[in-house]
Amino acid sequence: MFAEKNKTVTITTLIGKTCKIVGNIVTKESIRVDGHVVGNIETDTFVSITEGANVEGDIKGNELYVAGKVTGNINVSKVIELAKTAVITGDVVTAKLQVDTGAIFNGTSRMGENARNNESKNPTQKPNWLENK
Repeated sequence: MFAEKNKTVTITTLIGKTCKIVGNIVTKESIRVDGHVVGNIETDTFVSITEGANVEGDIKGNELYVAGKVTGNINVSKVIELAKTAVITGDVVTAKLQVDTGAIFNGTSRMGENARNNESKNPTQKPNWLENK
């Protein structure tokens, strides 16, 4: 999954392929989505959106792997990996972003160790470079 080939992630929450959840998911544990979530996902650890899975909502976590489809904003503190089958529509804030050839990303990205610290307190506020437009 991640560039660190020997890394093992224990998944404690699983949304199965035939499962559709409408509502927000908040957990302190890792989560894998194989099905469909209409709502936000928030965790303190790892999120995996597998191939064929669909999330319509924002994702917040520590690490994220996407092979499916996400329509929403993503805010991840460490690393996001987009597999070749990933389709992302939304803005991304993360320290590191890895995009495989073939992945589709429609949105803006802010990266680097301080990207999360520089987030606007007012999400509807225009960035400085748009003020004169």
